Amino acid sequence: MAGKTKSGFSVVLFGDAALAPEIPKSLTKLGCTAKAAASTGDALKYLESGRHDVLIADIDQPGISYDEFLKECKKSNGETAVILLAGDVDVEAAFDAARLGAFQFLPKPVEVNKLADIVDRALDGARLRREARSVRQIVVGYREFDRFVVGKSKMMQEIAEVIEKVAESRASTVLIQGESGTGKELVARGIHFQGPSKDKPFMEINCASLPEHLLESELFGHEKGAFTDARAKKKGLVELSEGGTLFLDEIGEMPPGLQSRVLRLIETKRFRSVGGVEDIVVNTRIIAATNRDLRVAMDQKKFRSDLYFRLMVIPIYVPALRERKEDIPILSSYFIDHFNKELTRSVRGLSREARDVMMRYHWPGNVRELRNVIERAILLESTDLILAEHLPGEMLDKTQAGPSEISLIEQARVPISLQEAEKRAIIQALEWAGGNKSSAARVLGITRQTLRQKLKKYHVVDF
Repeated sequence: MAGKTKSGFSVVLFGDAALAPEIPKSLTKLGCTAKAAASTGDALKYLESGRHDVLIADIDQPGISYDEFLKECKKSNGETAVILLAGDVDVEAAFDAARLGAFQFLPKPVEVNKLADIVDRALDGARLRREARSVRQIVVGYREFDRFVVGKSKMMQEIAEVIEKVAESRASTVLIQGESGTGKELVARGIHFQGPSKDKPFMEINCASLPEHLLESELFGHEKGAFTDARAKKKGLVELSEGGTLFLDEIGEMPPGLQSRVLRLIETKRFRSVGGVEDIVVNTRIIAATNRDLRVAMDQKKFRSDLYFRLMVIPIYVPALRERKEDIPILSSYFIDHFNKELTRSVRGLSREARDVMMRYHWPGNVRELRNVIERAILLESTDLILAEHLPGEMLDKTQAGPSEISLIEQARVPISLQEAEKRAIIQALEWAGGNKSSAARVLGITRQTLRQKLKKYHVVDF
């Protein structure tokens, strides 16, 4: 059995599973507690309490059908992982049960060690959901889920500490650097909304989105008649952000002429509107962000060195997601929880294969891409788990995911020999059957003796 100790987690046993002494004993070895349910009603009440993470139910009971039972479990608590046991389980029933939210549907007799491994994986999912709810978060607004999820990696914990310190400080300039999609804007918002000026304006502008004359007008405002279309006086974002924060996104794209005006604003807290003749004084924190290497831009004479060093009073580097892959499971759980509420769904988490593919993927779009992948899967798919086949095709490319980490559906896309395909089919059948060779042989359409011969041929010894 792999994984961390599961102290503090609880498993409910129902039916013959509660009567077999070796099952509770194996769960005790995992470190979790086991509680027996005397009836279907008791099992559902345990789920409703929200204090139990896994239900192992032997449904070989009069009047109990797996589909109705799973529907009732989902009503009681959609997050509890349900593992079903039955004497006769065919492939169609197993897939149907998975569609209805079963974590696993195992044929009896089930090998205790295999069952314990499955419970261990289910509890890993429960642990991730707990971590996602308790992980450090930085408020970046006033709406629910308007937050910056830090994660558990050392780099992100350090960023969280910097955000909190800067938010309470009088630091007037901050430079946030990192690739697109890493969360630079959320860091900026976190600094603003964690500090004493959270009730003041937070104004933002993308410096790459407008031509120079419009960007200047948007930032500093203009007087009536300052240029052809200036039919009325307009306040700029600098003036509108008085007492709060001005966020200059993609400042590396700002034209050199405007860079000098921003430098004067930072140094003197004064500016003039376009066409204006008098200085306007403001007390505004300037936070800038860029995905460019400004030192290279300085060498190319595209960015002022004096502005760079003035912005670098408080530098923050937001790492790419591939640099902190230990945060992927927690971020995924957080986004699943978010979109479950937003889209009125009850997805319990990622399948093991999906998680493995995601951990191997390069994530060029960083956290933004991860968020979009989770939203797409929850929006378009109807299962209770996000499966590997629900992920975008580019994530399943053979250069991103190893063949041992994708399901047979994805493996079919990668050319392999017939022997390798047969070996993988055997391993998948054994995993589905919880190691029960008779059940696996039935699924494969071969005899138990033939299965044993093939296990020997392919040196499969883990079952």
